[in-house]
Amino acid sequence: MNKKSKKKEVQGLELPVIPYHITLCTGLERDAATTSRAYVIIVGADHSRTERLWLDPPEGRKGFQAGSLESFECHGSDVGEMKKVELGHDGATPESCWLVDELSVAVPTKGVKYIFACMCWLAKDRGDGLTARVFNVLDAEAVCISQKVIYEVTVVTGDVQNAGTDTQIFMSVFGANGSTEEMLLQKNEDRFERGQEDTFNMEIDDIAPLRKMRLRIDGSGSRPDWFLDKVIMRNLTTEEVSVFTYEEWLSKTRGPKRTMICELAAMVDEEMMVELTTYMIQVKTSDVAGAGTDANVWIIVFGENGDTGTLPLKECNRSNKFERKQVDTFRFADILSLGDLSKVRVWHDNTGLAPGWHLDYIDVKDELMDKTFRFPCDRWLAKNDSDGQIMRELACTNNEYLDLDEKTKYEICVTTGDTDEAETKENAWIVLEGRKGRSKEFLMENSSKKKRFLRANVDRFEFTSKNLGDIVGICVGHTSKDGKKVKGEIYWHVEEIVVTETELGNKYIFSCNALVPLSPKRDDFLTFECTKSIESFASKARSLVLVKYEIIVITGDEKGAGTDANVFVTIFGSNGDSGRRRLRQKFRNLFEREQTDRFLLEMLDMGELQKVRVEHDNSGMHPGWLLDRVEVTNMANGVTTIFLCGKWLDTKRADGQIARVLYPK
Repeated sequence: MNKKSKKKEVQGLELPVIPYHITLCTGLERDAATTSRAYVIIVGADHSRTERLWLDPPEGRKGFQAGSLESFECHGSDVGEMKKVELGHDGATPESCWLVDELSVAVPTKGVKYIFACMCWLAKDRGDGLTARVFNVLDAEAVCISQKVIYEVTVVTGDVQNAGTDTQIFMSVFGANGSTEEMLLQKNEDRFERGQEDTFNMEIDDIAPLRKMRLRIDGSGSRPDWFLDKVIMRNLTTEEVSVFTYEEWLSKTRGPKRTMICELAAMVDEEMMVELTTYMIQVKTSDVAGAGTDANVWIIVFGENGDTGTLPLKECNRSNKFERKQVDTFRFADILSLGDLSKVRVWHDNTGLAPGWHLDYIDVKDELMDKTFRFPCDRWLAKNDSDGQIMRELACTNNEYLDLDEKTKYEICVTTGDTDEAETKENAWIVLEGRKGRSKEFLMENSSKKKRFLRANVDRFEFTSKNLGDIVGICVGHTSKDGKKVKGEIYWHVEEIVVTETELGNKYIFSCNALVPLSPKRDDFLTFECTKSIESFASKARSLVLVKYEIIVITGDEKGAGTDANVFVTIFGSNGDSGRRRLRQKFRNLFEREQTDRFLLEMLDMGELQKVRVEHDNSGMHPGWLLDRVEVTNMANGVTTIFLCGKWLDTKRADGQIARVLYPK
């Protein structure tokens, strides 16, 4: 073996393995389908590449049907920044020609997806006769998707009689930085049996540190009951382990709780991340004519540690609930405390004689914290009134008192590099550049009593300034203590600077890793852009104001593109999600071929939009739907976000899915 090939092999050993999500769209022309085996090879910088990742359809199916949309999850070497993708197949016979319309490659751990509009034959006897092609990432459309972290998940089923199950198990996880959607835990034939520990990897949104987990079974299968002992989650990036213990039945008929859903607090290093509390929810119906309702009402409460899940407002201190000018009290014991609250989502099912409801306000008291949070409404939840909405999101008014136009404090944490040459005995200075203005120069002083900027040290400084808004950049200088001229070149190695606005707790991280030269001149400095900002819960809660969103839905231009089904949308942003909203309009035939439909929805400010889920209920004579795209405009700031689709939502076409998650262009 020569030296060159040996080095490559060693390189191959060093590269960690990560998931790649591949989707393939096969064309509709004659002979477009193939029975051949297909593969991709992902190529990165420095010629690093994965092995051949074979794309074998499940359930023993072979090849690719015309008009099909197939999805695969592969594991291959992490090649760093993706440069090219090779797509090919192993067929050499005439019937192995294949027409590929579109290839997409998503890298969840990097939060990016590339879509290649291929529109080409891979065939010996078609086009240019190639059965493999290389596509350049520069020719692809790049889409930002939610970035994932790989967790090793261990599910321990109890060692009691009939503990095992074949029901569907769904899991959602809540962290300090958001929550996941509900994820199905795959049975894979032999998992979740009595006394078993099942370990598998899962891709989870980057929401650590974890706070709690919600598990739900749907009661399907021949053995719908499950005795769950515990779930252990290990973050493979940080090695942090969170343990969620239950030791009880999830069942309609067994165990003391008789429940198919449970919430488990995370235990990290012997410490419980959330505590149990009792919530007292008071609901005041307004004093206006016809304000009361006979409909069934539900609520979800949102806070620092996620949400409560859906709570029915059913058991109450009165027999006749939600009457005009009445206050109804509901008690929910043994719920994991959400900490400070930000919003509630309240809705009814529009049943009963007079379902329209005028809600005055909702108060939620956390008995553990001994704190009450108020959510004013003073609006109708009625199909025939004002905007026809029967779901409302209400922001908490406890969060409004902070006056942020005044001065505020900034904490600056400076990390010096981890080498002997990194240190400095001299002073440093910093200027903060914010969206609302620029700070004066802050001196970070190094005194003989308190030595700063030592090797691998973290030094903290506090400064008061006018409020600068979001910090987008910093200028950092290095200057001598006594102002004397310096002989020779002296540098200070700054590794990282973290700026925290202390009133709200927003953090701005600057990865510097740079040598700052010692200089008496004030115009000698280095500038850094913000690498990552972390918005605090208090800041997000304050920005929850009602905003009207215009949602434009454009149906595709193909035969049968329109749908008769009911269409629903869920919008996800940096401030959370909107809940599932039906898109409806009176006296209009919606979602017809090549039609543009507009809707106005009022929601609490979603922040930066991250994704949209569009789905239909498969009802009506012709439910299949070709959705071209969705455009969402925040009417308060005029920002429009475009979500491209170009796919069928049809049980009989493509991949048979009637829900699609779309990411911004």
